[in-house]
Amino acid sequence: GSNVKIGSGTTFPGFSLPKGLADDIQKIIDEFGYWPSLGAFIREAALEKLRREKPGKVVPEPILTLEP
Repeated sequence: GSNVKIGSGTTFPGFSLPKGLADDIQKIIDEFGYWPSLGAFIREAALEKLRREKPGKVVPEPILTLEP
């Protein structure tokens, strides 16, 4: 994948998703209104997956937290 340059020179790896999956995620974002963007949803989902698959591995907490 390619890297995407954001703002003051910070780069992030680019990624692609099948359109149907991106559309389904966008519906969830629209329904709950919790995540500010598709990227924020993907980032949080990836962190959650890493924590589950690699318990004890130090992974930063999500930028946003869901409060009941």
